[in-house]
Amino acid sequence: MGKIEYINSTVPQVELPAYDGRTYEITVPDTLDLQDMAGLGVNGLTGPTDPEADYEIYWRASFDVNREPVMWHAESDCVQAKFIEALPLLRIASGSSQNDHVEKRWMEVIRQMQGPDGLLYIPKIGRPWCIFKNYGNEPPGDHYCNPWIEGRLLGAMTLYFLLTGDDEWKNAGSKVVDGLNKLAVIDGNKAHFASHEFGTEGRYNPPDDPADAIHNMASCQAWSIQGLANYARHTGNEPALDLAGKLARWTIEDSRHFTDDGRFLREYPSNPRIHFHGHTMSLLALLDYGVISGDREVVDFVHSGFRYGMTQGENLLGYFPEWLDVPFATPLEMCELADMIAVAVKLSRHGVGDYWDMADRWLRNLFVEGQLKRVDRFNWLSARIPATDVAPMGLPPYHSIDRVAERNIGAFVSTMAPNDMLAGKQVYGWSYLDGIAHCCTGNATRTIYYAWKNIMTHEAGKLRVNLCLNRGSQWADVNSHIPYKGQVDVKVKEPVELAVRIPEWVKPEETTCTVNSVAIEPRFDGRYAAVGKVVPDDLVTLAFPIAERSEWINVEKRAYRTLLKGNTCVDIDPSGVNVPIFQRGHYRGNETRWRNRTRFVADQQIDW
Repeated sequence: MGKIEYINSTVPQVELPAYDGRTYEITVPDTLDLQDMAGLGVNGLTGPTDPEADYEIYWRASFDVNREPVMWHAESDCVQAKFIEALPLLRIASGSSQNDHVEKRWMEVIRQMQGPDGLLYIPKIGRPWCIFKNYGNEPPGDHYCNPWIEGRLLGAMTLYFLLTGDDEWKNAGSKVVDGLNKLAVIDGNKAHFASHEFGTEGRYNPPDDPADAIHNMASCQAWSIQGLANYARHTGNEPALDLAGKLARWTIEDSRHFTDDGRFLREYPSNPRIHFHGHTMSLLALLDYGVISGDREVVDFVHSGFRYGMTQGENLLGYFPEWLDVPFATPLEMCELADMIAVAVKLSRHGVGDYWDMADRWLRNLFVEGQLKRVDRFNWLSARIPATDVAPMGLPPYHSIDRVAERNIGAFVSTMAPNDMLAGKQVYGWSYLDGIAHCCTGNATRTIYYAWKNIMTHEAGKLRVNLCLNRGSQWADVNSHIPYKGQVDVKVKEPVELAVRIPEWVKPEETTCTVNSVAIEPRFDGRYAAVGKVVPDDLVTLAFPIAERSEWINVEKRAYRTLLKGNTCVDIDPSGVNVPIFQRGHYRGNETRWRNRTRFVADQQIDW
């Protein structure tokens, strides 16, 4: 492996964002905390990287093919674009500065990827693992670009402009917009890209047979729509929003990816499978465009597509199969769940629908269970492999076995069953190697931020707590006892008019509320208990009943018995075999377990 040769050989001068904020020690209920997930996510984004290749990620990690966990490079290392966008968001949520040297090099690499036409080009030289197969035929030349990579990196450039105030990021983003406008095939009020991947000067090699294409172009250009829309939102760049709209209209009307009412269609005649994430990633991008542009028709289309997606999965725990219309059972790819949570949160946040409880269930269950947290569970799994010769596919080239489990803590697995982090071929007739495809890490870590940011919303002096989850903020601290007991405490920091959304299993008349231990009668506005005006140092406590219940779910033609306390699954039967999940017996107690922690409240929070 030689030195990676970027289209721009000059290493730019970049400055890391300060990520300023306030930290303080606090004793909180030992319950789900998205700040914790964000802090682990920083490790999961920056840990599985190769210092000999400018900290390029190892795209895959597996725990079932070798006596030690293994990770390796492949063509799909390009999903690092998702990591680069997600990392600053997780630092805002967590305050973690871990591996900031990785972030600095990534910032430099973005700028070194920018060609004379403004587009961001991935190098081939020095990256021998880039053997084209996943996204179509290899484009000509030593550098290539992909519309979805452009979109995610345009998002990252927008974030760095907002976080640093450096106009060079804004100017570089404007050049990306210009490059995408020249690359797109524009026909009136619609636009699309002619290929998944391009060489310099827009050159590409079309597939021998269009029916052999791997991904519908709608999914390829989804992140371009989102990146363009968010860049336009935060910079006022009108050509970016205009192109996002043209790409959106083509996706909805001409891509043959969806029906008119948002149902998912098969991508190509020679590949009848429906890739769930290929559709939900498009819905999420379209939603951002629709909200930013004020295009209600696009927003309504997304709403219909989201509701259709709900019918194709299991909505109690949040299980959405990777593939639809296939004769075999398929695992949960975390990308699907991350997309569905993100769309649920954003639809709710913008008043299009009320899916806060749906998001709450999915976050508390399969989403949090899908993040790697304990090294021993994965080293143990690898240690069970018989000491026989490893098949040639077991140890691919350009791999590493250096502290693989440790470096992937905070990442998200990609082959989940409802009861197991690593589903295993004994459960599914068709599956990847059990472990991580880091597209899931890139998407799920960003969703942590979406959910964390919207636990509470503050507008015009009104603070609404939308999710009963732990979170610190400049306005108030929320401490949730759920599921130990039905109680949420809000410690007020600034004068606000407070409303707290009570969970779906609670009747309004069952809710009690105190302010500084004095009982009050909250006024209910739908599911929100309107507490009224509160001032700094007020302690608001809402209490309500919570109990265990048993529910059966059916996933991929298999039945599972769940034991839930509120929205939290505390046990599941049958139990998993490889890395069992929902081992949460401690939540069955009715006394809150406490812990000491350091909270971080960022000075700058970005609506993303």
